Amino acid sequence: KFSKLTRMILEMSEKENISLKEEIIALELYIELEQMRFTDSFSYEIKLENVLDIEQIHLPPMLIQPYVENAIKHGLLPKEGEKQLSILFIKVNDALIVHIEDNGIGRNKSDEINKIKNSKHQSFSSQANEKRLELLNKGNHNKIALHYIDGTDALGNATGTTVILNIPI
Repeated sequence: KFSKLTRMILEMSEKENISLKEEIIALELYIELEQMRFTDSFSYEIKLENVLDIEQIHLPPMLIQPYVENAIKHGLLPKEGEKQLSILFIKVNDALIVHIEDNGIGRNKSDEINKIKNSKHQSFSSQANEKRLELLNKGNHNKIALHYIDGTDALGNATGTTVILNIPI
């Protein structure tokens, strides 16, 4: 699985766009490898809504994986109890809406943990993602949009994070 994922990443890095099918295969490989790495694992699901042909929808490669990685490493792994990751792809008109949802510890608690672990911690992944979105959006009328929703229960306790990407297709 690791060699297959590595090969896919190398092949995708040479392309401007890949099919949604390729992106889903790469995500599944990545998530399955992460499940094997950690003894206290998590469950996941990938769902499609209003998507008729995953080979006809194209998007920039490896756009979704960094957000999935953050959900796993910063949201789910530090959490006690049942851990779930859900990725939902919804086609709406000329856009692909991607919901990456975890039931983890939330962004605030994750930031607290990172500050304790390393007082000089600065998220490379988050900055790289922001810069990449900036570059992908440069000069385009239809821009990729990113939105975070911090989930809370009735008492204000974190119940996870949802990342929503709106990708013009």
